[in-house]
Amino acid sequence: MRRIRPGTAAMGALTCACVVVTGCGTTGTGARKEGPAPSPSLRRPATAPAPAIARDPQALATMVRRDSSVSQGVREDLTPCAGDDYPMATDTGDLTAGDGPDLVVNVTTCGDGLGVAAYVYRMVNGKYQNVFADERPPVYGSVEDGQLQIIHEVYKVDDPVSYPTGQESVLYAWRDGRFVQVARNYADFGAPTPTVRPEPTSTEPAPRPDSDPLDPDLPAVTAAPSAPAAGR
Repeated sequence: MRRIRPGTAAMGALTCACVVVTGCGTTGTGARKEGPAPSPSLRRPATAPAPAIARDPQALATMVRRDSSVSQGVREDLTPCAGDDYPMATDTGDLTAGDGPDLVVNVTTCGDGLGVAAYVYRMVNGKYQNVFADERPPVYGSVEDGQLQIIHEVYKVDDPVSYPTGQESVLYAWRDGRFVQVARNYADFGAPTPTVRPEPTSTEPAPRPDSDPLDPDLPAVTAAPSAPAAGR
């Protein structure tokens, strides 16, 4: 998992604190709203090389803001936290058998990194197309063994933020141009002995965003001037 900063820095997946059914209980997306500190969990490193845009925070943020399928609130709030440090984290891998590695983009809050929205961008002829969106905070997406994993932490109204009632995890596979649920489970943290139980999966594919392919608009690489020939 990779947090987008001016340099390259690894980042663990974040777990988030908020009520899934009711959202964060405030208006707006919360992309700029501070919240309780997340509890990091370890993730395996991405097996596919990260595409260039995953290492360019400004280009990635610009592309997401140009995506009309992303909610207006997320696009408006996607600004640097400080300098070139954007509230985003990414994961990459082969999810859709596209023309290059798929890009999972998580938009988070500044500071605490709570998940606001998760998107999957598929490469099509050198451009990126949004093929999955989950804008129900708290949410975090990642690539797990060639499948898309979406995690929501679940809180009851009276739960302390440091003690979630449970965690919902859904695995998606790419079939016939859409993501479909292939596994779903719920971890009950409130039970005397915490347990993970499987739950029924949806028979309907996940809605596919109405998104046009977007040019990543990466900065042009300027070749260094060649050294003068000896003797001149």
